[in-house]
Amino acid sequence: MASSVPTSVITTSLMGCRGIPTAGGGARIAPSPMDVSFVRDASRVSQARRIGTTWLRNAGRVPEARVDSAEVVISELVGNAIVHGTSDSVGLRMRRVGDEVRLEVDDGSPSEVPRPRRAGAEAEQGRGLWLVDALVTELGGSWGFTDDGTVAWCVFPVMRETSPTNRGRAA
Repeated sequence: MASSVPTSVITTSLMGCRGIPTAGGGARIAPSPMDVSFVRDASRVSQARRIGTTWLRNAGRVPEARVDSAEVVISELVGNAIVHGTSDSVGLRMRRVGDEVRLEVDDGSPSEVPRPRRAGAEAEQGRGLWLVDALVTELGGSWGFTDDGTVAWCVFPVMRETSPTNRGRAA
């Protein structure tokens, strides 16, 4: 049987397990972290999106509505790493730590730390980090870059607490 793993994937690693506390006070095995590297090519953004969302749904047990928002974040961060990075590959790492998901995109290219900016009405680019900021805030998380600008990261809760304003539904 032929492998369905694209030849553009340089490395993949699913490592380690830790216990995650459950509501009943017990613990279940934490999902394995995911670490994958892609050749730096624009066609790999959709591949990163598919791999990331599959991990979030299956290993991370993230609700579908939250996966949809995280999918756009993955797309924007991987796309930026491909466009602005200079190394041959881009890394995508995801892991669940307790009730949070941590996502990292590593372009291996030290640079000035990017900041969200306001793009003009006619501009075709320049809204990606603004969108990342809005979506991660909506997810109840935080995001940023390492001091050397090589890794973009975000952390968000798997589930949002219910509130009286949303009639008991999880956000």
